[in-house]
Amino acid sequence: MWWKAGSGKWTVSKLLAKELGYSIVSVWDMKRELAAEMWINIIEFNKMWDNPEKSAEFDLKYEEYQKNLKLTDNIILDSRLWFFAQPKAFKILLNVDEEIGWQRIFKAERDTDKHANKKHAIDEARERNASDEERYKKLYDVDVWNPSNYNLVIDTSDRTPEEVLQIILDEFKAYKRKHQIAETDEEKKALRKSKAKTKLLKDIALLLALILITCWRIFTIVNERKKAEIRNSNELNENSNIEEVVGELE
Repeated sequence: MWWKAGSGKWTVSKLLAKELGYSIVSVWDMKRELAAEMWINIIEFNKMWDNPEKSAEFDLKYEEYQKNLKLTDNIILDSRLWFFAQPKAFKILLNVDEEIGWQRIFKAERDTDKHANKKHAIDEARERNASDEERYKKLYDVDVWNPSNYNLVIDTSDRTPEEVLQIILDEFKAYKRKHQIAETDEEKKALRKSKAKTKLLKDIALLLALILITCWRIFTIVNERKKAEIRNSNELNENSNIEEVVGELE
């Protein structure tokens, strides 16, 4: 899931995870895992992350981490690089009007987002969006805001988290049906029935095609035989007429 700052990504992710029974894998999970591999704590890791010389290296590590995740793991990946690392997954972009996004960030006042005033929240949100766009364009030559990179784009500006959730659920259900993806026992049973029905219809269509081809061949053979009989009959009549004329001349 990709998002613009203030689009309500975390709230929607939690609602979606609860509804689907999925787990959320966030960028913070990746940071903790990488920090553990480097034998440092998350605070030390974040200090390194703030170093511009290291940010590209960490982005590439995140990419590899995400590529190794399995589509069958039933997860919601809270990541800005998800659409690139897992192109076959169902990809969502949460968009929001900038001013509304800034207001949400300022009102939320999370521990990780402390703002002295509204202007500070606006400046930081704008900087985050621009920084992400520039960084991923440089690293991967991709336009992170291009709607064609996603299966679903939602503007959350005038929607509640619950309304956004319902849109995602409806579109995801249609996506799974189109690509024949089943998760629950009920869905798997329905998919098996659908595949069996599709196979039966294909077999019937093939049988009908064979019958039509056979009928056409029989018709063609019978028609050719009738034409041959007519030609033979005409030839016999011509020969008979010739013999009659010759006899009269004699």
